Amino acid sequence: MDELNNIDITRVTNLNFKIPHRNWKQALAEAYILMTTAMPGEVICIYGPSRAGKSSMLLELRNAICGNPKQNQNEMPFVLLEIDNNGGKAAFSYKAFLLDMLELIQHPIYSTRNSGGWSDFTKSKRSERATEVVLAQALVESLKNMNTLFWVLDEAQHVRYAGKDVLAASGVMDAIKNLAKKASVVLVICGTYPVLQSINYSGHLENRKHDVHLARYRNTDDDLKEFIWILDNYGSNLDLAAPLGSLRNCAEILYKGSFGCIGSVRAILYRASVYAALEHKKINLSHIQRGLKSPNQLVTAAMEIWDGERLLGSEPCMVLEEVVMTQTPIAKSKASGKPFQRKPKRYDAGNRL
Repeated sequence: MDELNNIDITRVTNLNFKIPHRNWKQALAEAYILMTTAMPGEVICIYGPSRAGKSSMLLELRNAICGNPKQNQNEMPFVLLEIDNNGGKAAFSYKAFLLDMLELIQHPIYSTRNSGGWSDFTKSKRSERATEVVLAQALVESLKNMNTLFWVLDEAQHVRYAGKDVLAASGVMDAIKNLAKKASVVLVICGTYPVLQSINYSGHLENRKHDVHLARYRNTDDDLKEFIWILDNYGSNLDLAAPLGSLRNCAEILYKGSFGCIGSVRAILYRASVYAALEHKKINLSHIQRGLKSPNQLVTAAMEIWDGERLLGSEPCMVLEEVVMTQTPIAKSKASGKPFQRKPKRYDAGNRL
């Protein structure tokens, strides 16, 4: 335990603060205007790469539009749910999604909570027996009764796991949009670029949504200037070694390791701070290099950004091309038989016992 006792964790800087950079402020202002002027039943789609700051922007919008989101215990003007894959085999389940919503708003019948704070077994069984139609009707009535204005779904890209058929995800999106229309709420869908592919197969929804793109910083002069400004803000809060000088001196490797996504920059610098604390040193270039992910680790994120930006009509930048064109994601080989069972041996005709 001496090794742990000698670590000074006060030297670790997690950089857990918000930098109001250009792209984030522009997307925030655009989403604010749309949400405060949209008519009930309209759809606003907020999308961008992973680690761009979308979830934190939703919380900022909630505070700016609604203040205290639950001033009255019987009202929820701003309902925010983070979608996950809690169906069988880690797939998206529409029924599980409806139950998550009813649990979030503490529905008196289809929520498992009771006055004592423990899960109610009877309610759980009742929810399991209920059909999707009944649960959807209960959700619509609840949103109406609670005077909900904004129904916000974060991490909506998980809907793509609704089934093997690409149209399954668009069907779910259509169903959610119809529920929002019946409840007379503004539907806000937020997620990474794959959410656009789920929506794109539904012309009905595609033509009725308003887009807000929280973009990464590309390798243009204006974007790189803003990117350097962000690095200066992070650098002022880090204990950098004298030979490193400032983060400007490693801007190129930080950009390539993050593709211009600010959340990824923060993660790299946080890991560099951890490595420096382990060595009882100030942060130097080697610590930052150790904080970078390998090209094979970055290829999946690069391909997701590549596909998303091409769908939006943007040409991929050179940094993405270097990763996507030269690397392939590591995939597991499909097992040829059942686990722990020997593959049956085949014998030639005439040589069988």
